[in-house]
Amino acid sequence: MKSVIVAFLTCLLVLSSQGQIGGRSNKCKCYNYVARVNPKLIKTEPVVHPPSIFCQKTEIIITIENKEKCVNPQSPLGQLILKNKSRQTKKTAVSRLHTPGKLMRRP
Repeated sequence: MKSVIVAFLTCLLVLSSQGQIGGRSNKCKCYNYVARVNPKLIKTEPVVHPPSIFCQKTEIIITIENKEKCVNPQSPLGQLILKNKSRQTKKTAVSRLHTPGKLMRRP
């Protein structure tokens, strides 16, 4: 009887570990923020992670000299990145409503 219970608990453990999301940790990515950054040194477009169930704070990750660094969202650079990101999302939303040369009619 004990071997049946052990086998059942082992199966439950295997099934529960397979159901976890792969590649995502349950922790925030940013703990240390860079103090000051020259915007000209940023190599790629900043990645903004909004709050989620994994991390309750907004995270901004930039690449400088092939290293990923975190920017404080409350800093002036962080505010500028968030503002530019919101402008980009507004532009893409507007461009999806229009086709080139014609205006789409909403039903």
